[in-house]
Order: sequence, then C-alpha cells, then structure tokens
Amino acid sequence: MESPTRILLIDDDAVDRTSVRRALKKSRLKHDLTEAPDGTTGLRLAREGAFDCILLDYRLPDVDTFDLLASLLALPGEGHAVLMLTGEADEDLAFRLMRAGALDYLAKAEATPSSLARAIRYAEARRGFQAKLDEARREAEAKSLELDTLNRQKTLLFSIIAHDLRNPFQSLLGLSEVLGKAVAMRDHASIERRAKGINDAATQAYALLESLFSWASLQMDTMAVTITDVALGTVAAEVMQGAAEAAADKGLTLAIDCRGTTVRAQRDMLATVLRNLVSNAVKFTLPGGTITVAGRPTGRGVEITVSDTGVGMPAGKVADLFRLDRRSTTNGTAGERGSGLGLLLCRDLVERQGGELTVVSSPDQGTTFRFTLPEAAGAPCP
Repeated sequence: MESPTRILLIDDDAVDRTSVRRALKKSRLKHDLTEAPDGTTGLRLAREGAFDCILLDYRLPDVDTFDLLASLLALPGEGHAVLMLTGEADEDLAFRLMRAGALDYLAKAEATPSSLARAIRYAEARRGFQAKLDEARREAEAKSLELDTLNRQKTLLFSIIAHDLRNPFQSLLGLSEVLGKAVAMRDHASIERRAKGINDAATQAYALLESLFSWASLQMDTMAVTITDVALGTVAAEVMQGAAEAAADKGLTLAIDCRGTTVRAQRDMLATVLRNLVSNAVKFTLPGGTITVAGRPTGRGVEITVSDTGVGMPAGKVADLFRLDRRSTTNGTAGERGSGLGLLLCRDLVERQGGELTVVSSPDQGTTFRFTLPEAAGAPCP
C-alpha cells in the first residue's frame, strides 16, 4: 500500500492555505498535510517531523525567505523537497530561488489540483535523483581518495626499492669484492672490517625488507590482530636488549620505566612499534644521550612513550613524519640511513590496536613518541 506524501505547508495567509488544502483534496495525490502560519513555526515543525515535501510561501512576515530556505535545506536527513509558492510568475525570482536550493516554484494563481500534485511529484522525484547523485558523488570521492592513497603508497614503495633497498646491496657488492682481494692478500684486519661491513649492510637490507613486508600486509589487511594481555616491561626489555649493541657503539644509555603495567595489545605489533621507535631514537641521539621506554597508567589506559635526548626536529619536519606524499628521511647523527617507512609502519600498527601515535619534538630538545593502549589486569612489568 502506497504511503501518503507528507507535506508541510508554510504560508501566513489563511486564505491561501485553504486554497492549497482544497486543491490537494481534489487532486489524486495521497497526502498527509501539516500547516504552519509563519516561518518560525514551519522551521520548528520541519525539525520535529519528517516531511517528503515542503510548500513554502515566498513572502513571510517573520523571516527572510532565503534564510528560511537555507535552514530547511540544512536540516539533517536526506534533504527536503522544497517547492516555492509565489504570488505571481517571476522568472528572475524563480531562478534565484532554485539556485538557492528550491527544487521548483509555482505561482499560486496556477496552483490547480493537477498542477499542484504534478509539481509535488516532480519535486519529490528531483529530490530522489539528487540524493542518488549526492551518494554517487560521495562514493566517487571516496574511491578517488582511496586511489590517491594507493598511488602514494605505490610511489613510496618504488622510491624505497629504487633507493634505500639498492644502497645496502651496492655496499654488499663493493665490500664483497674488496673482501675477496683482502683474502687473497691474507690481510686479516681488512677481512674483519669488510666482513663487519657486509654484516651491517645485510642487516640493514633485512630490516628494510621486514618493514616492507609488515607494512604491505597492513595495507592489504592480511595481518591478523589477536589482542591479549601483554607485560609492557617484558617487551620493552627485549627491545632494549636488541638495541643494546647499537646504543653501546654510540655511548647511549637505555632506560625502562613501565611502572608495573600490563596492556591489552597484539604482542608482536607492540614489539615492532617499540623496536622501530627505539631504533629511530638511537639513530638521532648523540653520544652520552639517554633513550627511555616508559608506561604510565592514565584514566584512558596506559600511555606508552619512547623518548630521547637527541637532536630533535623542527615543527615542519614533525608535521611531515606520517605523510605518504612527503617522504621524510634524514641520516642519523652517525650517518645512519633510514627509509622513512618505520614510522609509517608504527602509526599503522598502533591504529590497528585502537591507538593513535603522536610526536612532540624540538630542535636540540629531544623527541617523544606517545601512544595509549588499554590497561589490563596482570603481573607487574619486570
């Protein structure tokens, strides 16, 4: 059974309202009519009820018609089909009203039962078409944004492959060639140096490939997320142990202050985030500096920070850290190289666990990365 068309008539003239009411009754349009004697009442009724069509008089004593039209069109929902009623035909006025958002206009003198019903159906149909057009536009914009993101991701990957992944392999080729000559000459000191260089280059390449794999898995949504209770101190200690040699080479102090907290997280993801952030801190901290992993319970969960006393960053650099279209890479204090992918991976991993990664940094004042995870009941961190 067809539902009646819900119509709101806003007109201060009682005679005109009666004429419209009679015309609708004589028409074949099944309808449910609500009347408002002024603009203020009409807007209130429109806010309180759901109407398929609004018949709006052009001249109302209490409000500006164009302001009222804008307010009606701005109401939440799928939008209202607003049909303007004018005292006489005026093409210039009709153009301005429709440009302001009205779907049609009708001179009151021409409002016969058939013309009024036809105008209402036409306005409703246009509203339906407009709603579909708006939805299609939103979908197109979303797809365009998705494609733009994918294109930036592709550009980033190609850039990493073309530059960062090539560098360690170039080092491997060069060092292995020199190593071969050192072996032939039985130069043990040179052999030891070249072997260490080869190991460093291979380690750099492997770490980059691991980051690429993890990040690609996240983008393709193939990385499973299993949230469990995780002792923050245990994970932090493992990460610090892995960074101990690099920190010792630069004379850095590593500290853990987890305050006996346990968090709800995916353990491997949390370890990857901390590992990348600590590695980044080692890279940009001068000899004698300190790097600290801390966890502090708050009312929202456990705030986890990785802070350093390093060289810091200017505000412009901080703003570009997590942008795909502005790849941010800087050599470390000892010339260490990076791809810029590690921080993007950290951000995505934190977001997959329901958190948000933020950073505070100033030149020569160090850097602090911060994110929050849910707190869980468990054993204190070691």
